Amino acid sequence: MTNLCPQCGHPIRSASRFCPRCGLLLKEQLEPGALLGNGRYRIVRSISKGGMGAVYLAEDRGAFDRLCIAKQMLEYYDPGDPEDRLKAQQRFEDEGRTLAGLSHPGIPRIYSFLQEAGRFYIVMEYVRGENLAAFTTREGDRGPIPPIRRMPREEMVRHTIQVCRILEYLHNPQRPVVHQDIKPANIILEPESDVRLVDFGTARRRDHSQQGQPGTDDRSSIYGTAGYAPPEQYRGLPEPKSDVFALAATAYHVLTDDDPQDHPFTWPRLDTLPRELALALQRALRNKPEERSTAQELRQALEPISTPQRTLEVFTFPGNAQIRTVGALPSLADEHWDASRGFLYQGDFQRWLRDINRLDLVIAADDIVAREENRDAGLERFLHTVDPGLPDPKIVADPAEIDLGGVARVSALTVRASLTNTSRGYVLGQVQSSEPWLEVHPPQMHLWAGIPSYMRIHVRAEDLPFRAEQSGTISVADLEGQSLVSIHVKAHVSLVREMGRILWRALSAAGPLSWRYVKRTWGAHSTAFARVSRPFRKQPWLIWLLWLLVSAATGILLTFATDSAPLPWSGISPASQEWVQIVMGAILLPPLLLLILWPAVVVASVCIAGVAGALVGAFRSFVR
Repeated sequence: MTNLCPQCGHPIRSASRFCPRCGLLLKEQLEPGALLGNGRYRIVRSISKGGMGAVYLAEDRGAFDRLCIAKQMLEYYDPGDPEDRLKAQQRFEDEGRTLAGLSHPGIPRIYSFLQEAGRFYIVMEYVRGENLAAFTTREGDRGPIPPIRRMPREEMVRHTIQVCRILEYLHNPQRPVVHQDIKPANIILEPESDVRLVDFGTARRRDHSQQGQPGTDDRSSIYGTAGYAPPEQYRGLPEPKSDVFALAATAYHVLTDDDPQDHPFTWPRLDTLPRELALALQRALRNKPEERSTAQELRQALEPISTPQRTLEVFTFPGNAQIRTVGALPSLADEHWDASRGFLYQGDFQRWLRDINRLDLVIAADDIVAREENRDAGLERFLHTVDPGLPDPKIVADPAEIDLGGVARVSALTVRASLTNTSRGYVLGQVQSSEPWLEVHPPQMHLWAGIPSYMRIHVRAEDLPFRAEQSGTISVADLEGQSLVSIHVKAHVSLVREMGRILWRALSAAGPLSWRYVKRTWGAHSTAFARVSRPFRKQPWLIWLLWLLVSAATGILLTFATDSAPLPWSGISPASQEWVQIVMGAILLPPLLLLILWPAVVVASVCIAGVAGALVGAFRSFVR
């Protein structure tokens, strides 16, 4: 069954405990005169109702009817699940002990924690005054209702500083407490012009073991108001810096009268504020907690704005741009980079920081100047010391990918690419390639904001692997090894054409070297023949002597080789025909062998030399 909300008329389910549109608590409301705490607290009237519970004005009958606030808590648990209810009760008691220990002038005193009729209540001090929502435009039945008066900028800055001091107390590193619901309605301005941070019903001690995790059903730590709550709070992961975000959003709302609930996480009127104030709030409104300022850092950025100007506290940049806060330093230093580099290394920044009593930054600046010879890198380090959440330079490559198309492995190509720092600051990039066939010059690149730097990429195609698709990467990283940008290089090699080219190259190299080897071998044979024949040309009788000796040796061998032809001195008379054959063989065989073997050796050696020369030439064509 579907009902209508009695306040806004939005359709609601019958089992709903509050309206999803206006937040009206639909069930279990306390009527005036109702008693809590065994009759000690009497409800006077309802102050507000919302998704986090209801707030009542009550009287403490045990303290002469002292007015107090009774906050009815809306816990996320299943009433039909005893274990879930027990966990909610334990959680309520744990947080009650934490809040009861708080003691600060800007925080209402906590009187008691109650559990009555299945509901949890927190009773706290009643703070008189108007909340900061009274100084902003609100929606009425007939349209927007402007505030009776706007809060002066200086006054709002002063109140923001006061809340920062409250948060510094709450965010004690030993037991940090996160409020989780800072907004204009929860900051009350007392008649004495002091502010009090109220409505601690959603406050939680920061404990990772108790935080809701994304993707689970534990919503006990998911609180806050849209527009003021930072992104991590929506994930059930609040931390102290979450309160800083909400406070900065509150200050933005009061200062500009632009309700962040209409456009969460965007601040279109921030640039209408004075530069130093806008920069201080901008840093506190960063979406990433690690880049966001702490309560102390926000206070330190706002205090010079709220105090009277003094000449010594003003630092002047070129163009008569002046700052009195450290928070505005990084922005103007980025705009006047060259001048700021000199201000740091000539000690001008240090003298000004000493005047405004930021000795910690003076020490850091002196250490950077002494250690860092690269003045651009030194200035970048100093600005990150001033603002640890300062964005790192963002590098963009043009082109982001290089396609060389079809290439031959004998060519050499050179292409050019540019790197541009599109954000802020400076970074020294170390350039490396993933492949040996990619050479990049220069190996280091100085990347200033808005100034393109160019690199030459030389492609040594002869070193390309033998495959069709080639790819490599040009990587640029900072000195700490963090990747800045990568350029993907790819090319295509035709394997058929490459094999033909390799074969032609091998043949082209094999032919000349083979002919050279053949000529060298033929020359060696000619030289050897000339040397061997020289004695015989001078003494022709040596030919006959050599022939006689060789023939005699041949005849003896033939005699042993013939079974039917015994030696002459054996006394056996062989057949005359066999002796004739032996004698003829001994005489004719040596010259015949010489005529056959010598040309065969020459031809074989020349052929072997030709083949060897071809193989060596082909091999050299591959390895050169």
